[in-house]
Amino acid sequence: MGVSEVDVVVVGGGVAGMVSAAFAAESGASVLLVEAASEFGGRARTRIVSGYHFNQGAHALYRDGFLDKALQDLGITAAGRPPALADGVFVYENALHPAPFRAAGLAATTLLSDLEKAELASLLRSLRDGSPDVPSGISLSAALAALSPSPMVRSVLAALVRLTSIVHAPEVADGRTLLDQLHGGLTRGARYLDGGWGTMIDSLCAACAQRGVDLRSSCRVESIERDTRWRVGLADGTGLTARAVVLAVNPAQAATLCPAFDAVGAAAAAAVPAKVACLDLGLAHLPRPDVLFALAVDRPLYFSVHSNAARLAPDGAALIHTMRYVEPGETFSRDQLVAELEGFVDLAQPGWREHERARQFLPAMPVISSIPLAAKGGASGRPSFVVPDVDGLFISGDWVGPLGLLSDTAAASGRSAGEAAAAFARA
Repeated sequence: MGVSEVDVVVVGGGVAGMVSAAFAAESGASVLLVEAASEFGGRARTRIVSGYHFNQGAHALYRDGFLDKALQDLGITAAGRPPALADGVFVYENALHPAPFRAAGLAATTLLSDLEKAELASLLRSLRDGSPDVPSGISLSAALAALSPSPMVRSVLAALVRLTSIVHAPEVADGRTLLDQLHGGLTRGARYLDGGWGTMIDSLCAACAQRGVDLRSSCRVESIERDTRWRVGLADGTGLTARAVVLAVNPAQAATLCPAFDAVGAAAAAAVPAKVACLDLGLAHLPRPDVLFALAVDRPLYFSVHSNAARLAPDGAALIHTMRYVEPGETFSRDQLVAELEGFVDLAQPGWREHERARQFLPAMPVISSIPLAAKGGASGRPSFVVPDVDGLFISGDWVGPLGLLSDTAAASGRSAGEAAAAFARA
């Protein structure tokens, strides 16, 4: 069996793995990044159909978040603009109401009574100032009940939490973690990326290559074993040896590759993933250019015209994303999901069907490998990027470490794991 040796092997070519590899190489290590798929990016890939740039569902980069800062430190500029959420609508019982993101929208909305408007305004100020005093370890439902006696105000806050976290698990998700994410969304905002997230992945590939990372796609890892060095067995029968290994994969994959390490197996056993159903549409023309964003209050539904903020469609055309946030344990047929999502588009863009030119449907798109659970202490209960009691083994991903949520967690843990792996290997 052929064998080659490097300082650090990174397994997994998604955002976490690419950030790990780039910062390990930046720290002076020789690095090999292996990805089982034929292309890098994982859930951040972009597919182009008839000039429409389809991400794997709706993606937004939080400004000055951990991923944004990692990109900046690697010399990458992620071009794009923030969405026009303030001009959007909230949907309740199939009626459209002005979105209460700004004072004018809050005053104009017919969704809330005057007392509820005053209460929501106070709560949003509190969230912007630094999140209300909600302890970790209680569910989102319990946290919202402590914040407001009004069912409608709680429903609006829950919808905003779904928008910023892409998590719909009110009875099990940690309220403090999700409200902290809402705080970041309200204060820093997000932007959609020109050309889709695939352009960011291309830039990360280039940044890795510039730092000497050996990038190998279509390279599946079958085993990882520890002796005096780490031995990484590949599906083609060849092998690698390394001083350190970073597993930038989901919890189940990490446990399969390292079944002997209890901490990795425990994290996989406790993982509760978050998923969404996505219907993305390329339209030749937008029937209602005044409705660019819609968020349902009484159902877990989302609609946004991403091409209004980023270059994602041919000139004059539009690319829209719709999502159905799926609660853990919920099951739906494909037809049910398509009908519900198409019906939501009907509310925001009546007459859209005659303008459809391309579509993408993802019935069960993973958005977080493991929801921060109230029973585990929220984000602080996620596993460390350093696997305890195992020399030279590190993990990264959207389920690792106490920082951030979604791709920000992937980037924060990826950077920490890559730098620590390099330091271990070179020591």
